[in-house]
Amino acid sequence: MERKQEELGIHILENTRNELYYHFPYLDGAFACISGKASDQTRTIGTNGEDFLFSPEYLLELYVKNPEAVRRGYLHMLLHCLYLHIFRENQEDKRMWNLACDIAVEQIITREKIHSLKIPENEVRRKVLQRLGGQADSAEKICRKLKEEAFSFRLEEMEEAFHFDDHTLWDHCTGEQGKKTREKWNRLLSYTAANRQDHRKRRGTRQGNRQEAAGSVKSGKYDYKKFLRQFSVLREEVELDTESFDYIFYNYGMEHYGNLPLIEPLEYKEVNRLEELVIAIDTSGSCDGETVRRFLGETYSILSEKENFFHKMKVYLIQCDCCIQDVKVIHSEDEWKEYSRDITIQGRGGTDFRPVFRYVKEQQEKKEIRRLKALIYFTDGDGIYPGSKPDYETAFVFLHKTEKMELVPPWAIRLVAEQEGVRHRP
Repeated sequence: MERKQEELGIHILENTRNELYYHFPYLDGAFACISGKASDQTRTIGTNGEDFLFSPEYLLELYVKNPEAVRRGYLHMLLHCLYLHIFRENQEDKRMWNLACDIAVEQIITREKIHSLKIPENEVRRKVLQRLGGQADSAEKICRKLKEEAFSFRLEEMEEAFHFDDHTLWDHCTGEQGKKTREKWNRLLSYTAANRQDHRKRRGTRQGNRQEAAGSVKSGKYDYKKFLRQFSVLREEVELDTESFDYIFYNYGMEHYGNLPLIEPLEYKEVNRLEELVIAIDTSGSCDGETVRRFLGETYSILSEKENFFHKMKVYLIQCDCCIQDVKVIHSEDEWKEYSRDITIQGRGGTDFRPVFRYVKEQQEKKEIRRLKALIYFTDGDGIYPGSKPDYETAFVFLHKTEKMELVPPWAIRLVAEQEGVRHRP
């Protein structure tokens, strides 16, 4: 029962994140860097900068009673991380600092005026925010006003009006790990600020319905053989094994016994190759047509090289923006060449990597995919990543170095197509 509650709690937070992403696409980096985790460190819910830690019983009960509060609370905690509230140390008055942080993020959320985030009217909340005016004040500034007693309410009243999460978890954001976590959110703050400026012109969250011809697909520059060799498996393949064939015995028989060889070449050999592979291509609005064509060029490099695969292969070629747009299963080199002559790019919506991983899991459950060793995802890195590692290796391939590579989860490989070698996330 407890395990079931934990899973339901995680599922609630994942759904909440998806709902918020529709309204706040520029927070994609922040959404991708934190996930829910059941914990006995809190009786309610809170964050330590790495996870949203929650009591399953508390979260389920709150969600049943008031799903809007969970949505607003999710954003409330995320903004605490993004504005580095959780890392403030050595406060003279920790109580006032905690309250100032809650007021600061609630002020931001209220200004967005999003219906699905509305909560019941509260007199204290309304008057405090009214006193602050239309500008978004920092927690530091609000803390000074609290000390100056600028609000006509007792601290207890304001705490009850603005409080949501367990701030005692912030005490764990110290030491070397706390420093690394702070650096991560500091980078995300800079990224989010820039992303907010241009997210409207770059991409949306709706599924794309545009199609365009890919044009001629040219081979990419990167040699993927070395990379794919890491995931290959040993198996006998039907072909002449000239490497283990002994020509001395062969020639001796041909010369002394009248065209009768003493040994024949083996009709099979042991080779290391791939049988199954998934290649996903990001066709979202943040990747222009030329970028997608480059992705296809890199795909051409992989599939056109015979030594990457067994004769009997199964390669899934998936186009995805925020949902699966197209799936083609390639079984042979001839099928790939036929498909590559007339590829249509489909998508141009938002960016979410998770549908590809869900699709693969479905195919594994159906036994359509049985021996998958690796998934290669060509992208610009601008999207929502899965929260946990799958049971196969994953590489996110970028055309060139970019700051968005920092958003790749630690369990995945980062690969730069224009450079030699595989770059693992430290």
